[in-house]
Amino acid sequence: MGLSPHPSETAAAAGVAGPGLQERLEASRGGRLLLSVLLALTVGSIVVWNLPESEIRELATPVVEPYVNATGLDQGWNLFAPNPPRRTYEVLARIEYADGSAVLWKSPRNDRWRKWLGVIRNERSRRLWEPTAAWIAGHHDDGGRRTTQVELIVRGRDLPPPGSNLPEQAWEEEVFFTYEVPEAGER
Repeated sequence: MGLSPHPSETAAAAGVAGPGLQERLEASRGGRLLLSVLLALTVGSIVVWNLPESEIRELATPVVEPYVNATGLDQGWNLFAPNPPRRTYEVLARIEYADGSAVLWKSPRNDRWRKWLGVIRNERSRRLWEPTAAWIAGHHDDGGRRTTQVELIVRGRDLPPPGSNLPEQAWEEEVFFTYEVPEAGER
């Protein structure tokens, strides 16, 4: 009586793939250690990212921020607590054309754009300002009119306290980036 072939040899002979990466990681001691470290890093990063303002958060955030941003875990869950927003913002773009006319662009009103609005107006997102303005310019060469300039504007106003009858405040505007659109041959 001969020896039976190992199951992986039988699978290979039949053209069936062997265990996948996940199975090999989970089966090896080193793999389990790696997965445990990644899990601890992820949980620790989420905890640090969502800490209230404190010295600990201030010191730890630069350490975890690259990991949190790379993995898409950069979400804050403190929307209404402990300090609800007391100000509302909008980001607009003033688009100027070669004929001297101008239009005001407002972003669509949906969750993705609302998230974008919260990011783009932040000084830490300065690297996104020019590509954003260029995208707006590229999508608004209206009826053959050539876009010459795009100004990104943040508008903000204080919110009245909940339940109050105070009138809405006037918007305060600030141009935070100006993009001069290059001529067609310069692009």
